[in-house]
Amino acid sequence: MKQKVIKGLVIAFIVLCILGVIGFYIFDVVYNQTDYTQNLFRAVLIIAGLIVTLLRVIFSGRRQSLDFYEKSYEKEIGQAFKNSMLRNKLLCAVRLYNEDRYNKALKYLSELYPKAENDRDAVAVLLFSALCYTDMGLNEQAIRTYYKLLEIDNRHEQAHSNLGLIYVHEGNYEMAVKHFDESIRCQPDNYYAYINRASCYFRQADYDRAEKDAIKSLEFKNNGIEATSLLTIIYALKGDIENKKKYFHISVANGKNPDDINEAIEYYMKAQRDSEDKSDE
Repeated sequence: MKQKVIKGLVIAFIVLCILGVIGFYIFDVVYNQTDYTQNLFRAVLIIAGLIVTLLRVIFSGRRQSLDFYEKSYEKEIGQAFKNSMLRNKLLCAVRLYNEDRYNKALKYLSELYPKAENDRDAVAVLLFSALCYTDMGLNEQAIRTYYKLLEIDNRHEQAHSNLGLIYVHEGNYEMAVKHFDESIRCQPDNYYAYINRASCYFRQADYDRAEKDAIKSLEFKNNGIEATSLLTIIYALKGDIENKKKYFHISVANGKNPDDINEAIEYYMKAQRDSEDKSDE
């Protein structure tokens, strides 16, 4: 409550300052007969600065605390920079990453990397650097950063999984499968590693392997909507109506839009027919 009162007083003060600058400028022009262009630039500059400050004060309360990010990314951050003031800088970089302020986050992370005292410090910095690069669409930099991370910790499940997703996006399914395989070796009960590999097999029209991985993933997350939706499409392509209906109902029961599933089935059925027609020519 006290913070809200202080914030309200600061906002009121800034607004009064803006009004004061406007008032002084009008007074100077009207009553002192000063040419309106003489102090216009200075007045606009001051008002702009005050408005920027006002917006920062208004929206500052909407930012999540560093404690929030420490809890949300407990697995990714781990013990990095533990008992060091640098941990707060890492958390600030994580917050900036979540706010889509990637360049500033990368600046913080690049300053942290030379100060890493051990592997866990370096791994956390490299992981969030790679995540920033990926979300910026800079896949080459992300790949290089993940490989640098894997030189330190070659059993980092998330690094392998994320590399797999990047390679899928680039159409390099062989490398994608390789990293999904490694991700599963590192964490055999990882639902997402199996469903990601299943999706990769599906893109290669290897429906048997895709089916096997999707079913396996449901052992670790029995309501996995990604797996049940993929299985619905696979069984539709295979002509297995009974299983198609089964997984369709499970997907819808877990929140999947039925129209989205039907549109996907129609799309892949058409693609399959077109592929068969071309092979017959």
